[in-house]
Amino acid sequence: MLLQKDNVELEKLLQLEQELQFETFDSEIAFKIAEEIKNSVSAQNLSSVGIQIYFENKVVLHYLMVGRKESPWLARKTKTVMDSGHSSLYTFYMKAVNPTFVEWEKTDEYAICGGGFPIFQNNQLKGAICVSGLDHLADHELIIAALTKLLQKG
Repeated sequence: MLLQKDNVELEKLLQLEQELQFETFDSEIAFKIAEEIKNSVSAQNLSSVGIQIYFENKVVLHYLMVGRKESPWLARKTKTVMDSGHSSLYTFYMKAVNPTFVEWEKTDEYAICGGGFPIFQNNQLKGAICVSGLDHLADHELIIAALTKLLQKG
């Protein structure tokens, strides 16, 4: 696991956002990311998750594993990423110093917790990859592991 519950480094979160970027992105790549997350959940015998990938102003993939019910968390994590320009885990740790994130936490529009990660294409925010269903750090880690594996192959 890249991130430890008691020792999260904001610099590491920002570094991952810079490293895990795409030159090109489309619905086929979104499908591969979701498939990697699903396979990881199954291999680790984790609880079912929901996966949503939002790109260029639309949901390009929405998948609920068997046993997972619809919930607002995927949309909330997407909004958090798109409005902050950072991972939702970053907003979770920055809420102590950013009053905007404190206000967001009081609404039902945002999710100030891990599980949402930005899609940067050529250094521009284009979308979000979101996972919900586990502890928020585990949701985040599933995304990081999938992106690390897929981008290293490319």
